[in-house]
This record gives sequence, C-alpha cells and structure tokens, in this order.
Amino acid sequence: MDMTFQEKSAWGLLVGIGLVSYFYFPAAFDIADSVPHGAPLIVISIVGVVALVIFEAIYHACIAIRDRKDAGDGDERDRLIDLKAERIGSYALGIGLFWLVGQIIATHSSERLEPMSALTIGVWILFALTASEIAKLIAQIVYYRRDA
Repeated sequence: MDMTFQEKSAWGLLVGIGLVSYFYFPAAFDIADSVPHGAPLIVISIVGVVALVIFEAIYHACIAIRDRKDAGDGDERDRLIDLKAERIGSYALGIGLFWLVGQIIATHSSERLEPMSALTIGVWILFALTASEIAKLIAQIVYYRRDA
C-alpha cells in the first residue's frame, strides 16, 4: 500500500514533534519548577523549535524529491481528512485546557498543594497545544490508513 505525500508528511511531523517533545518537556517542566526566571526556558524553547524546523525541512525535502508528482496541495480527500483530524485535535486541546484550568483551581484553593507558577502554567499550555497537534496527526494517519 503506497502512502500519499500528505500521509508521509503527517508521519514526519508526528515523529519530529514526538522526538523534540520527548527531550523538551521534561527539561521545561524541571526549569519551570526550579528556576525563578524564564531565561533557560527561552533557550531550550529556541533550541527545540530550531531542531524541529531542521528535522522537518530535511524530511520534507527528501519526500518531495522522492514523490515530486504528489507534493502539491492534495485533493478533496486530503482536505476532508485534514478537517476531520483538525476536529479531533481541537477536542484534545479543549480537554487539555479544561484539565489545566481544573488543576489551577485545585492548587490555588487547596492549602496542601503548592500553587503553579506562571512558567509552569505556560509549559502546560504548550504541552496541551503539542498534545492536540499529536492527536491531530495520529487522526490523520488513521484516516489515511482506513480510507486507503
């Protein structure tokens, strides 16, 4: 079964985001919890974005060279799959942000829990955004596999 350019692109994004997230988020949460200012967090964020851009540029160049005829915008099927996957990603983002608001309320209203710092909340928001993008990419891949 041959994959389309868009499916290969989704796989590449999924792997790239997964790899960067695997290294970024443990370091980011550690910094947010232990460092009083955000300078180291900015540095690792820039490194993470640059690493992801380089990985994706190389990956997409390779698949575009290999599949020159398919490297366009896609057809109606691709757009429909993208819309369905975007909806699932939006649900995942909503769930993640709803959970975060609950955590913020719980930590600020409990005497036993330490309230979250602004940096920690920021990292959790970025985590929710990343998780929603991963959910979207997984949904795209599932839709491509199912419809193939």
